[in-house]
Amino acid sequence: MRSRFTAGWVALALIGSALVAGLILTRATERIDYIVYDHALSATDRDPPDDIVIVAIDNRSLEAIGRWPWPRSVHASLLSQLATMGPRSVGYDVLFIEPSPDDAMLADAVRRSRAILPLVIDVPGQNGAPYDIALPSGPLAEAAAGIAQVNLHFDSDRVVRQIYLEEGDGERAWLQLGAVMAGLRASGGAAADSKALRQEHPVLIAYGGATGHIPTVSFIDLLQGSVPPELIAGRHVLIGATADGLGDRYATPKSGATSQMSGVEIQAHLLDAILRGDAITPLSTVWTLGVALGALWIVLLGFLWLRPRASAALAFGVFIAIIALSFGLFRFAGIWLPPVSALAGLLFVMVAEAARERARLREMLVRERIAAAAVEGELQAGRTIQLGMLPPRAEIARIDPRIDVDALLEPAKSIGGDLYDVIRIDADRIAFLVGDVTGKGVPAALFMALSKALTKSVVLRGIASLAEAASILNEELMRDNSEAMNVTMLIGVMDLSSGEVILISAGHEDPLHIRADGTIAPHKLDGGPPFCITDFPYPAEVMKLSPGETLVLISDGVSEALNGADALFGHDRLLAALKGGTSATDIVEAVRDAVRTFEDGTDPTDDLTVMAVRYLA
Repeated sequence: MRSRFTAGWVALALIGSALVAGLILTRATERIDYIVYDHALSATDRDPPDDIVIVAIDNRSLEAIGRWPWPRSVHASLLSQLATMGPRSVGYDVLFIEPSPDDAMLADAVRRSRAILPLVIDVPGQNGAPYDIALPSGPLAEAAAGIAQVNLHFDSDRVVRQIYLEEGDGERAWLQLGAVMAGLRASGGAAADSKALRQEHPVLIAYGGATGHIPTVSFIDLLQGSVPPELIAGRHVLIGATADGLGDRYATPKSGATSQMSGVEIQAHLLDAILRGDAITPLSTVWTLGVALGALWIVLLGFLWLRPRASAALAFGVFIAIIALSFGLFRFAGIWLPPVSALAGLLFVMVAEAARERARLREMLVRERIAAAAVEGELQAGRTIQLGMLPPRAEIARIDPRIDVDALLEPAKSIGGDLYDVIRIDADRIAFLVGDVTGKGVPAALFMALSKALTKSVVLRGIASLAEAASILNEELMRDNSEAMNVTMLIGVMDLSSGEVILISAGHEDPLHIRADGTIAPHKLDGGPPFCITDFPYPAEVMKLSPGETLVLISDGVSEALNGADALFGHDRLLAALKGGTSATDIVEAVRDAVRTFEDGTDPTDDLTVMAVRYLA
């Protein structure tokens, strides 16, 4: 298959790549990726762990012991009770920052139970500091089996999905409580920026279930000795608050829309995921970008080298492969590849390429129809193509309520190259044009199609002046003019808010100005030669229509129409036909009817085109 390396393909490749990179680097699709991730996570519920138990500071415990915070002697009593029951590890998710008279008693219980205590990292810190780190009270920190951090981080939708396993300052770092209990060790080493908060090793928490998934006993039950020792022996024990009003509760992907999960239960899910080897690592931005761009360029190269059906199948296959890769890595490798940015890029290039292919096929169809008509000696197909390039009359009539506009074109048997168009530029400006390509037959029809398309393209580029636009149009038509044709054209741009009209004439018939009182006169234009003759500075000429006034544009198929005696229709008959018209449709049809009556059955020698633009307000 021959390569289709074109400027359009290059533009598509660059825009598609920029789109994917922008979406990933700005995290524009993050919210949608969260939805996809949450659905993937919902399919991974696990059985409750049999080696983890939560000791909950719950509502019952508050009712039995009293208002929070409790004396540290209460915590010491619980830890002393735990020490006799043989837990595998103990994580105490309660902050003991300020000194207390009971610290000696609590430190002894912490030491005997080998409990791990949390520190607090406040962001921002006090007095303008970026953060503050507060360790447990001195005796407690010395007695603890380890110090851990329990910082949780919200995603942009205020849901806790991921944490940094390791956080700290420029010299020290602490692991999450669940990670320390699982036996992980901090990486150590000083940070490059000693003043910046150190946050490393992001991990998505593989929640095993909803709130209440982790086996739980009440603090008061354990304190009073009503919990069987076998529920504690050999298990990882986390103590923390679950009671209403203590504030340590968060939304998670599995806590549901109406409930939240306590911080201690989130730590238990992290511990469970690490122990099971189910922790999920988010793919780095660099790798995510690489995968997305790689998939995109596979599809783009398919567009370049494969046939349309094969390239479409390849694009669909890559689209499905990205989805499968994302879920496969999540399920079997514990890696999360956010797929939405890659899928959005693929969808964009697939839709854009489909549009390019349809445009290419339409162009091929036009050329094939014209070629078939020429080979068979039948030019009816060319006539159909010529008319098919024109905007429907009903469509241009509805372009804006501030003007009344209509146009008609009746091609001659030996297809000429007349054309017209009405184009909305912005809310207050429209462009209108009538043109006539020299020559007849298939080449004229083709050049007419090219002229109309290029004119519309140039008008819509937002070029500052109509004169400059005309020069650009002339240059582009000359470049694409392999048949050495030329085209006369009258182009106007009307400001609908004021009635001001800017006109450019390239060798075309002058328009006729019908005033509100019914008087009619040609509006003389300096103009210039037809397009494709030479490089010429076409002047922009300004006039103004008052409400109720009309501008009439014709092709030479009107003024040079012949009857059986070879007499010309001429200027006087045209003025007579224009008198009495009350609407744009009345005017264009009156001119057409007058010409056909004058011809009296003689075959037209040229296309007939009439446009009327009536300014209303």
